[in-house]
Amino acid sequence: MPYALFEQGEKLSRAFPTEGDVWRHAEEAGLIDVVDGKEVLEDHLVIEPCPADEEILSPDPAWHLPNKIS
Repeated sequence: MPYALFEQGEKLSRAFPTEGDVWRHAEEAGLIDVVDGKEVLEDHLVIEPCPADEEILSPDPAWHLPNKIS
């Protein structure tokens, strides 16, 4: 099951394959705080399971390469 970063029920990131991937994404975005020596998400953020994202870059099935390139 994919996971994503959420704020108050609104999905903020794309879906990632694992919860660990979401943590890495949050860290790269500067959304991790250190509290008592432990890394935690900023207070308003949570990682939750979510449906997989739709593939945006799927080619249009009606599109074909030309037979000849001039």
